[in-house]
Amino acid sequence: MSSTVIHSGRVFLVMVATIVLPAFRKILPAEDTGTPGAVHSLNRMRRTQTLYELLTAAGLVYVAYDFSHGAFVPTSALAAVAYAAVALGLTLLILRKHPGIAHGVVWGIAVSTVAGQLNEHMNHLLIRTVPDWLVIAGIAPLNEEVLKFLGVVFICTCVIRPRHWADYVFVGVAVGMGFSVTENAIYYANMTLENLDSDLKGTLLGLLARFIANPLMHSFFTAIAAYGLSRRQPVRWLLIAMAVHFTANFGPSISTAFDDALWPIFPTFLILICLWVTTIVSIVKLRKILPAEDTGVKPQLLGSKA
Repeated sequence: MSSTVIHSGRVFLVMVATIVLPAFRKILPAEDTGTPGAVHSLNRMRRTQTLYELLTAAGLVYVAYDFSHGAFVPTSALAAVAYAAVALGLTLLILRKHPGIAHGVVWGIAVSTVAGQLNEHMNHLLIRTVPDWLVIAGIAPLNEEVLKFLGVVFICTCVIRPRHWADYVFVGVAVGMGFSVTENAIYYANMTLENLDSDLKGTLLGLLARFIANPLMHSFFTAIAAYGLSRRQPVRWLLIAMAVHFTANFGPSISTAFDDALWPIFPTFLILICLWVTTIVSIVKLRKILPAEDTGVKPQLLGSKA
């Protein structure tokens, strides 16, 4: 157990450390200017891209391994596949005009189970010294938002050439959607197994619970941090994303800590309603802002011709 915790901690620290490599670097032109400085910077960017590809591949292998050992029943597996098809299909369709969306979805899927393992190990380490509700509410925002944001940094520095702040935001949306697809699949499986009366009833309850909890929640959190990256204020907005995520987890964590009390239901639903309203308002404002701020310049993948 201790070796697993140490290994997970090392992986997490390596991922966090790599943020400083591309986070404050300007996006280079796809063409090589021939100057020594440009060549050196281009080589560094290529090494960063290689690191991104290796981390993505490692994450996908771990996801496949984790799911191959998961306890799925036919109904929960079908629900997970159906949700993934609808959520990812709509994401790729609606955001098809923006670059890096597929990369974002794949990264979100790749880091989801890594984040889950880190959450579990940190929970075991802190549960004896920190109140239960604080552990439940606070661990996930730290691990998950850093890992998701790291993908936005990689994609927006060494995969695409963003021309508008919305390109950063939509990459964040895609990362969050990929993350939620895997997370929800695990949730459906657990809800189904916990319901001893009916597999179908357990799966339907899982679908309902995750819908009420806002399926766009992770996309909203990561979009906040991605917006900060576009404004060259990544740390501030990443902390804001963590704070919003913590607030979203606060209601359920309090309900778990005081399972015999009725009052935690009210802050839980108030937080959920606020998240839904904020998400919807953000979508509406994006639809209004983008046409007004459209510069007519199409963002590109690095390496493509202008």
